[in-house]
Amino acid sequence: HRVLILLWKYKALLNMECSEEDIYTITGYDLDWRFVGRRLLNDQKVRDIDREGSSEKEKRDKMLLEWKKTKSHDATYQALVKMLRAIGNNATADRVEELERKRKSQASSKLNVKDRELK
Repeated sequence: HRVLILLWKYKALLNMECSEEDIYTITGYDLDWRFVGRRLLNDQKVRDIDREGSSEKEKRDKMLLEWKKTKSHDATYQALVKMLRAIGNNATADRVEELERKRKSQASSKLNVKDRELK
């Protein structure tokens, strides 16, 4: 039973969802939020965000938070990286991958501590 739990946790590390904290970090990157939003959401939602937001940063925040909300478990670092690379925004994709590595390292450390506690 313990082995299955650990396997499930390590599998979750492979395809981590973007944390809300990192979404706010990502929105500070060079990101054409309308173009990215049309890839992650739909045109109507992008228009709604454009009308509702005041600053470009706020619109980027809303767009990525909406993506996380609507895509839930599919709103992963890798999904975002794949889309960014598809549109040629490799510099931002690299930065998102760096955030993902950092989060995986932190999560892995926590799992290792919990695994030792179970022994």
